[in-house]
Amino acid sequence: MAWAAGDQLQGGKYIIERELGRGRFGITYLVKNQNGDRFVIKTLNDDLLNSLNKLERERLKTMFLREALKLQKCKHKYIVEVVDSFEEADCLCLVMEYVNEVSLADLRPPTLSEPDALRYIQQIGEALIVVHENELIHRDVHPGNILLRKPEGQLEAVLIDFGLALDFDHILTTSRTKETSDGFTPPELYAKGTITRAYSDIYSLAATLYKLLTGKTPVDAVKRKVDGEHLVSPKEWNPQISEDTNRAILKGMQLDPKQRPQSMREWLDSLGLTGNIGKKETPVPPSVPKINWVAVTAIATLIAAIGTLLSGIVGWISIFKPSPSPSPPSLSPSPSSSKIP
Repeated sequence: MAWAAGDQLQGGKYIIERELGRGRFGITYLVKNQNGDRFVIKTLNDDLLNSLNKLERERLKTMFLREALKLQKCKHKYIVEVVDSFEEADCLCLVMEYVNEVSLADLRPPTLSEPDALRYIQQIGEALIVVHENELIHRDVHPGNILLRKPEGQLEAVLIDFGLALDFDHILTTSRTKETSDGFTPPELYAKGTITRAYSDIYSLAATLYKLLTGKTPVDAVKRKVDGEHLVSPKEWNPQISEDTNRAILKGMQLDPKQRPQSMREWLDSLGLTGNIGKKETPVPPSVPKINWVAVTAIATLIAAIGTLLSGIVGWISIFKPSPSPSPPSLSPSPSSSKIP
């Protein structure tokens, strides 16, 4: 069910302000509660759900639930926080903190100074260390999934969208080319039979740093591996990049996972980013409602019962990859500098 401005959910607990965006699989809304606080609600696209058979619908709902559970495990200052969940008119809903609507992909100008870029990369790198400590990989790190917020003066980065997250050592059983981001997805995530580990997120974060410092999306990993296309050194695009940073980006984007750093901490260290800028966990304030999904047990039972039947279903695209708003806001450079403060 699509909602419009003014619609009330949970008996008036949340009021829809507007739709933020929608993709094939999901819809996101900006809402406010009775105190006027803003949140983001994610729900599945009902048009898609209505086009699926019963097993496919349950599969999609299960993926949605898993995103909530994975986000609950990975608490960190620079990871978007789930604060509530509920079911409304047969629609599963996640209530998340409202960060902003501006991502690193929206920056104007399209390149950053090296110190600013490294600060954002360190923040997301520290967040991903927590993700990896929970034996998960994010699998969809790119500038569009890193939002910017400004709590007290200086902008900081926040990682969103865990719809594609997988467990460590998960073996891809099908080709998932529709779940990739050209230029940011490592080659091992394109083909079935590969194993997922932290080195896959390292490739994506290194490619993100490449983009931030050059304004160029790096050549796609498959084109590099299959067609032999050359990855232009970031320093060739931007001579101001330091040798250490240039070398760390190229190391993180090695086609062979074994040739990359094997932990996020190791890669951050190669960039000189050794200080831990975030806590492993951020306590949830007592006033914030906890996840309390009645359907958890039922869905878990369902997964076990129909697991073998679902093994042939084609891998799904990330649930939450909404199209950007028609006119996304941009961050303007300060009068004294061309970089983001």
